[in-house]
Amino acid sequence: MAEARAPLWVIDGDNVAHVRGGSEEYERVRAELVAAVVDHAARSGAETVLVFDGHGRDNKLGATTVRYAGIETADTLIERLAHRSQHDREVTVVSSDTVLRHVAQRGGVHAMSAREYVDRLAAPAAPDAPPPRGPQRFQLVDTVDPEVRAALERLRRGE
Repeated sequence: MAEARAPLWVIDGDNVAHVRGGSEEYERVRAELVAAVVDHAARSGAETVLVFDGHGRDNKLGATTVRYAGIETADTLIERLAHRSQHDREVTVVSSDTVLRHVAQRGGVHAMSAREYVDRLAAPAAPDAPPPRGPQRFQLVDTVDPEVRAALERLRRGE
């Protein structure tokens, strides 16, 4: 019997960035979104494809793949990725585009608004272990896998 594959989330990055406040310093907002999605994917155990409009270098960061639509629209790429993968695992499309969500749902794919996904990103992580005793300094960077941290740093530097 085949092993069940991890759920797949296909996310319209520009929609989610806009909901998170993406009108100023858009490249910074995109980079912060990538970091938040990578963290969410690592915590949830899901594979994630974050799709942006336009041209850029595709990148793999842990369980998250960052894709650029190039000459087609992000919606077209999202729809294709979701429907190709739905036969062997659970797929969720995240977009503010009502038509895209409707097409996804009619094709048997789960759909979620960008606002709902942003709310999930902001939700605190479920604790896996009891908190340590005594005073301790906590930094978010300590929770990120070292390989993912190195890849994010290369992305930040534009390498």
